[in-house]
Amino acid sequence: MRRIVILLLFLFAFAYSYQFYGIPYLQQIKDFTLINQDGKKVKFSDFRGKYVLVFFGYTYCPDVCPTSMLRISEVLDELGEYRKYIKVLFISVDPERDTPEALKKFISFYDKTGKYIVGLTGSPEEIKKVAKQFRAFYQKVPVKNKEVGYLIDHSAYIYLVDPKGILRMIYRPDNDDPKKIAEDIKQIINMLGH
Repeated sequence: MRRIVILLLFLFAFAYSYQFYGIPYLQQIKDFTLINQDGKKVKFSDFRGKYVLVFFGYTYCPDVCPTSMLRISEVLDELGEYRKYIKVLFISVDPERDTPEALKKFISFYDKTGKYIVGLTGSPEEIKKVAKQFRAFYQKVPVKNKEVGYLIDHSAYIYLVDPKGILRMIYRPDNDDPKKIAEDIKQIINMLGH
């Protein structure tokens, strides 16, 4: 019995000695409904039972979003067999231009299989409500180029939500190393289960 207790204490200490790369967080995300890239209503609760990476961006983004989505697709590659526990939600902050069709085309660059990344859009009010939960910032910025019309300044955080809908980890743009994010996710899955 004493050996079992010592072994359990050792395993507990080892499990929590891991230094997370991201910023640990603890917040329940309330359910919401948006429209996916196939034009269907999707609830956040539909992804319960999965670990969910959430990113707020837009398809017309000239630099930040393509870079961040590339990093996220690299995270999926680094996860190997753990990838089956993950979904990625790309939530548009530009519902005026980001139709389901535009989202489908955009996310197909980062997920050829269509299994892991889901594009979501909705009304401006719905997007604002969801972004507020994650404390994601965005605002429209007019530009002189009339063809473009406007750009959107936005935060570029990657959020990790656990299978019960609890936000567990946040990754800033300056800490987006795919190998390290994948290692964090593996550690969390091993600690919390799947």
